[in-house]
Amino acid sequence: MIRALEVSIGSGRPFSSLGPGLEAYPPSPFTQIGLRVDREVLDRRIAERYRRQLMRGFLDEVRRLIDLPGGPSRSAAQARGYRELLSHLRGECTLDGAIGEAISATRQFARRQERWFRRDPRIEWLDVADDPLVVLDQVLERFDATGQQR
Repeated sequence: MIRALEVSIGSGRPFSSLGPGLEAYPPSPFTQIGLRVDREVLDRRIAERYRRQLMRGFLDEVRRLIDLPGGPSRSAAQARGYRELLSHLRGECTLDGAIGEAISATRQFARRQERWFRRDPRIEWLDVADDPLVVLDQVLERFDATGQQR
């Protein structure tokens, strides 16, 4: 990030304008398939997944990190989900507040990923309802059509 800022300030151009961009990528010999999920479904799944992690001991895991000599590593302290629980354990917010923040941060990250991958013309997108297995036959057909082994 620092290097990107240095280059951008030094050149007077956005850092993203200096690279070759997606249009310069050669066609991929591999089938690339993206699964597009309705935003409400994705948001619900993100929240459910985070709550499952908590039920399986995620908060205790974060507590153990605090107890390590030197505390949690810098990367652990900044990771989505961990950061918010660390704030709670330090008394900076309630558990419910930490959970809400973690879910929100994960949703925002998912949206950034979606925008990033949507720009890639090599990805063939399939719409998925609530169950990704619904499109499994379509995915396998795409692989078979290109002669790739499963």
